[in-house]
Amino acid sequence: MFYSYLVIAFRNLWKHRLFSFINVVGLASGMMVCLLALMQIKSAFEYDVFHPYPERTYRIISDVTERNGNTQSLAMTPLPLGDFLQRDYGFIEKSARVYFRLRGEVSGNDKTLYASGAFVDPAFFEVFGFKLAVGRPALDPNTVVLTSAMAQKFFGTANPVGKTILIRDQGHFTVVGVLAPAEKTHLHFEMLASMATRQTDAQLTNWNDHYSACTYILAKEGTSRQTLDQLLPVVSGRVNRLLGPKSPIQYGFRAQALTEITPDLEDLISITGAGATTIGSLLSFGAVALVILLLAGFNYINLTLARSLSRAREVGVRKATGALRSQLMGQFLVESTVIVLIALGLAYLLLIAVEPLPIVQRLTQNTRYDAMLWLYFILFALATGAVAGLVPARVLSAYQPMQVLRGQIGPRLLRGISWRKALIVVQFSVTLTAAIFMLVMYRQFSYMGSGDYGFNRENILNIPLTGSAADLGKYRLLANSLSKQVGVERVAAVSESMGHYGDGWQIRRERGGNTVRIESFAVDHNFVPSMRLTVVAGQNLPVSASDSAGHFILINETAVRALQLGNPQQAVGQTLWLDSTDVQVAGVLKDFNFMSFKWNIMPLMVRYEPKRFRMLHVSVADGASETVLPRVETLWKQVNPQEPLSYGWYQEELYEQHMHWDDQLFFYLLIGMALSIACLGLLGMVTYTTETRTKEVGIRKVMGATVMQIVVLLSKSFVGLLLIAGLIALPIGYSLGRLFLQEFAYHVSVGIETLGVCFGAMLLIGGLTIGIRTYRAALANPTDSLRNE
Repeated sequence: MFYSYLVIAFRNLWKHRLFSFINVVGLASGMMVCLLALMQIKSAFEYDVFHPYPERTYRIISDVTERNGNTQSLAMTPLPLGDFLQRDYGFIEKSARVYFRLRGEVSGNDKTLYASGAFVDPAFFEVFGFKLAVGRPALDPNTVVLTSAMAQKFFGTANPVGKTILIRDQGHFTVVGVLAPAEKTHLHFEMLASMATRQTDAQLTNWNDHYSACTYILAKEGTSRQTLDQLLPVVSGRVNRLLGPKSPIQYGFRAQALTEITPDLEDLISITGAGATTIGSLLSFGAVALVILLLAGFNYINLTLARSLSRAREVGVRKATGALRSQLMGQFLVESTVIVLIALGLAYLLLIAVEPLPIVQRLTQNTRYDAMLWLYFILFALATGAVAGLVPARVLSAYQPMQVLRGQIGPRLLRGISWRKALIVVQFSVTLTAAIFMLVMYRQFSYMGSGDYGFNRENILNIPLTGSAADLGKYRLLANSLSKQVGVERVAAVSESMGHYGDGWQIRRERGGNTVRIESFAVDHNFVPSMRLTVVAGQNLPVSASDSAGHFILINETAVRALQLGNPQQAVGQTLWLDSTDVQVAGVLKDFNFMSFKWNIMPLMVRYEPKRFRMLHVSVADGASETVLPRVETLWKQVNPQEPLSYGWYQEELYEQHMHWDDQLFFYLLIGMALSIACLGLLGMVTYTTETRTKEVGIRKVMGATVMQIVVLLSKSFVGLLLIAGLIALPIGYSLGRLFLQEFAYHVSVGIETLGVCFGAMLLIGGLTIGIRTYRAALANPTDSLRNE
């Protein structure tokens, strides 16, 4: 029986080739995106499965409550917490801190590269399952282990154990080991140094800094999760009493099992190196994939029901010869399963085609194509076939021979509204809603890349200071040489480009007083005029070739309010404290967006610190870029002959930071898929409708109807469905767009231009699909359709 089902299924597919093509292509497009979502979900649950004690290992989460009542949940904790827990609570076997302050330019074996890592406790190598390929763990001061990838970059195939590397601003480190390639982990690093290196670091006893380190604990065997849940609130109370009643923050600590870190259900704030796939990203992309697959499923249901007349006759005949309803349902489900399995093969080919895109690689995180993944794919395809085929199977198998003879076979959803019309409306409503939402996303990211941040980024050439150019003397030589070139207006040195992230510091109004987090950038005196910033009070940083200018700082208006310094004029000249170092406010900058538009303006401090300089901003006169670039390359070779020049235009870099072209291409692909699937379904419906009305068209033409009148007659009902879909989708798309934009402190608006463009595009493409097909039907010779009458 099953064999006969397959034979009938393939015969029907070949007989109705256009509809089969539409169904296969539509389902393949939707399934390709769903396969990506399945790979992303599988990848998210493959993290940290190689550690030796996953059931006893926990990360401590900090719930930080500020005075204004705002609470932030962080994946980080203060550095002293680990020792505090292990010392005072006996059921904690080990504690391991990961201190993400090991980053910068690394020099070794005549190479200089930027790398990042962390300082870790000795217990790190026992709590986690990172294996050493050669050497031993980094336990002694100024010792480091490298990942295999970093060791390859610096030393090739040679054994690096015993070699020395120089980490800028950190000192010389001896390489004592190389890590074997590890499986997926939420911890990202290129090198691990011994925490003993930082034994004199004031941060080791600083309870106020909760942004630099992660704390992991290994509970003793037999310790329950409930014990930890009861303990940590007590720990929070002890720490808060230690901070005192005047502290601007209060802590609440919680335990998070190692197996719960990825996917991240809470979207915790984390520092570089401690990221995890969030449940929000999984749900968002999964929802997009299901929407596209839903559109393809609607196509299948719609086209199958549209052909209900011919299939109803088949049902009537088979029932008259004794076929059971279950047998008929099995026939239709086998047909849908055959289609989705063919679509699965095409979807896999599409997946291979888009796999090189960076956004696809980020989504899948190099998921292994193992047997389990293929099992997921096949089960998903079978489930898709069952769901897509269930409605047509139930509707068609329910027909009675008497209904067929009487012509009572039109399935109705509501009075006067057929299934096919309702599904077309739903299909285009979903497509238009998705298009509006994606266009809002595109406009927001474009705005973040090209909007007015309050600082100048036009005609500014960014030159990273790498290799020997990072040397204090050579950087000054390069900056002075560049500033003398024709076409160069000004050269400014900075630690990081604005529009990215600053370096968080803790600043106090009084020595020993409460701290305020402030974002810090190292700059020289040329920075303010180069960025065209406004000093509302005081003056710019002084011109200096020595570190003495580092005593003076500039802060923004938000920092003045956060530190309660009065107005900008009153803030000038006041002394503030950075740890144990006093600094003086030289001036106050007008507020501007120095970070992403995602956040409100935060307290800012800029200070002259040459050892932190990582980049030169070269302000180039209008039209002088082509003449300046060759001179820049020549001067660079004189200062740093071993390192190639790397540069970029500030405006382009900031735009590409938010608007990756590969990501845009993927978004366009998703929108195009959704719209193509909808139009294919519409084409199928229009084709079927015109075929069933062929004789009517022939009679009307014989009676004198014009081509345009016939086109209008065949098209008006479908155009009406598009208008209804627009009325449904526009408010939904508007609401979803507004909801998305609430995640950003500064955002675009969802105006008539966004809604109008999407609605107009849908009407245009849908109208062309309808018009072309009905126009061809209207041009047909009436004698062909009336020949048999």
